Amino acid sequence: MPQIIDPSSVPVLKWGVIGPGGIAEVFVGSVQKHTKQNFLAVASRTPGRAQEFADKFNIPKVHENYEALVADPEVDAIYIASHQGDHFEHAMLALRAGKHILVEKPITYFAHQAKELFDFAKSQGVLAMEAMWTRYLPQSDIIRRLIVEGSMGEPQLFVSAFGADNRGVERLWKKGGGGIVFDMGIYPIAMAQQFMGNPTKIHATGKVRPDGMDEESYVTLEYANGGRAQLTISGISSIPITAACSFDKAQVVVHEPFLAPSGISLRDKEFYFTQETWLDETGVAGHEGLSYQATYFAKYVSEGLLESPVHNHHDTIENIRVAQEITELIGANPF
Repeated sequence: MPQIIDPSSVPVLKWGVIGPGGIAEVFVGSVQKHTKQNFLAVASRTPGRAQEFADKFNIPKVHENYEALVADPEVDAIYIASHQGDHFEHAMLALRAGKHILVEKPITYFAHQAKELFDFAKSQGVLAMEAMWTRYLPQSDIIRRLIVEGSMGEPQLFVSAFGADNRGVERLWKKGGGGIVFDMGIYPIAMAQQFMGNPTKIHATGKVRPDGMDEESYVTLEYANGGRAQLTISGISSIPITAACSFDKAQVVVHEPFLAPSGISLRDKEFYFTQETWLDETGVAGHEGLSYQATYFAKYVSEGLLESPVHNHHDTIENIRVAQEITELIGANPF
């Protein structure tokens, strides 16, 4: 059974929202439904959008610009959900104001920017965390404990696929606002890291549009222990959203879709296997699972932590580095 933090056991932070778009709606709605966290203020560069968002989610303060939002002395933390290409600018703005930050994934497009951001956050004495919500789901707690226990032996092969026909999602096909490797592929990249660690070699081929936006990638990662990972990432084809890892003595299967609350099975390695299964019956369904990271974030702030123990700065940077290299290998330029 996973260990799940009671949302009522952590301090209530006063949050500000930068970039009140679609993912911000999902995040704020899920956090309001499942936690006691307080969304106090919002700002947007689109005229009227902040007020519309505030009305929808009963947020009392609407600021005219991001500078006013981060300067609000009542705000403890900033949730940043602007376009990926703007994350670094907006995160640094909030950090200069001394605010804790939770930044949508990918936290930046470039590894050196992520490192600069994290280093500055530490110098400011505030928590900076990427909103890699999969790391905070109950099934991820089970994964961590299985790996730490060590009875499965070394990981050998991780296989994951995330494909959805998102050709109608305009944002994904605009430079600075998307890119399939960074927007979708970051999930299997991060899950591979959770099981296997950080790769020593990366191989990738893929499909790229004439404007440089990537459509599909086929990735092999190699690791120091001889392990491998195979990732299929597609924004043009819908396929089962799967993840599984073979270890020396067992296999772990994360139920579909692996990036949302689902379940997990621990199997032996026989053809006709036996297994132990945990199914997520918490009632936190689908993208409502975004709420877990807010609870962890508030807990970490209360403990004075400057980075997430389950998705630390180094690993966040390494995931960005992997995504960068994949795009370079396939000849994409989503930036």
